[in-house]
Amino acid sequence: MNPASWRFRSARLAYNLLIHALIPIALLHFLWRSGREPGYRRHLDERLGAGPNPDPGPDLWIHAASLGEMRVAGILLDALCRKHPSLRIQLTTLTPAGRAEAERMRAAGLPVAVRYLPLDSPALLRHFIRRLKPGILVLIETELWPNLLWRIHRAGIPAVLVNGRLSPRLRNTYRRLQALYAPLLATLEWAAAQTPEDAEHLHSIGARKVAVTGNLKFDLPSGRNESALARAHFSGRWLWVAGSTHPGEEEQLLDVHRRLRDAHPEIRIQLLLAPRHPSRAPEILDQVGRAGLSAVLRSRLSASGSSEDVIVLDTLGELAGLYALADAAFVGGSLVDHGGQNPLEPIAADCPVIVGPDSRNFADMVRRLVADGAIVQIADAEGLRDVLEDLLLTPGHGAAMVHQAQRTIAANRGATARTLELLRPLLRSPGSAGQ
Repeated sequence: MNPASWRFRSARLAYNLLIHALIPIALLHFLWRSGREPGYRRHLDERLGAGPNPDPGPDLWIHAASLGEMRVAGILLDALCRKHPSLRIQLTTLTPAGRAEAERMRAAGLPVAVRYLPLDSPALLRHFIRRLKPGILVLIETELWPNLLWRIHRAGIPAVLVNGRLSPRLRNTYRRLQALYAPLLATLEWAAAQTPEDAEHLHSIGARKVAVTGNLKFDLPSGRNESALARAHFSGRWLWVAGSTHPGEEEQLLDVHRRLRDAHPEIRIQLLLAPRHPSRAPEILDQVGRAGLSAVLRSRLSASGSSEDVIVLDTLGELAGLYALADAAFVGGSLVDHGGQNPLEPIAADCPVIVGPDSRNFADMVRRLVADGAIVQIADAEGLRDVLEDLLLTPGHGAAMVHQAQRTIAANRGATARTLELLRPLLRSPGSAGQ
């Protein structure tokens, strides 16, 4: 199958008819989301390819959908800019959380410009790409937008996929739409997959040159501290963090915390609860009250700290640093049908980690960590309570988990170096595109 085939042309026509019908709905969705997350209202013009003109001729254009993908981009950028300090880089994203992380990277001194990716309309992307004129497009993990791939190909700009992974849901989607995706994936210079299984699936749906480079997230720096809070802000003797939680989990976690606290009144135990979407913090405060516990929002925490049972995180960018203050961490999205969140962030903070039964989004990583004894996977909330109690009463078990986790991470590092080696032949002389 090739881009000239009638099947591809028909599939692209159908997709474009659908995407143009969905653009007004997408804009209304952003406005609706802005009621809880004001960031969705800001820079709305960029979603339509408008806003300030981008600086033309960046050496790299890196697109990362949201916070997790942008952190992967940050790992790559840190290494890339050490080797090539004069690079110019355009970052695009889809969410306010991704944009906030990109802005943090810029504030930290990385040579990046930041904006939202235009919606996947052929006209919007054609106009944006003509203005931007990047040297290379780097897509992070799963960002395979059909018109983005098509317009970048038509512009003669090489595109690559970094840290590629395909969840079971995405595999099924791409296979159903193979008439559209196979010719587009074939236009990639190469795709770097996290695992041999990901590589096999990428190849089966159309990617021609696929390499297994490993998971860039294993190269996350250890011990990062991005929070202004210190352990002294928490009056409890024992602190556990429930990070990146989703609806349906908080009630279970609060019940676990209440039972743990009541069983050990001699040990002052506190919970820092960090919803995946901080805009849900007021809703979670209500849940805490109904559970018979006291709570405070992190944004309202006094300088002297907190004695409440639960601190609800309602800020962005602090969770990684707060893991470093905790005695144990539960990684959310895994007690409900969501697929789980990335367990490596609390591991990098030297924190014992527990995940729930649904870890399909990071299945290979979790299997490896569980097999090594680096993390614990529980079957349900009752299992979570048992593991937390064990870590509470036997601190040596947590220390052993942390030690083994660091050994597992060390054994799986190197994806960054392998990815940079693939990128090296594509890197032009910095700044040449604008000449």
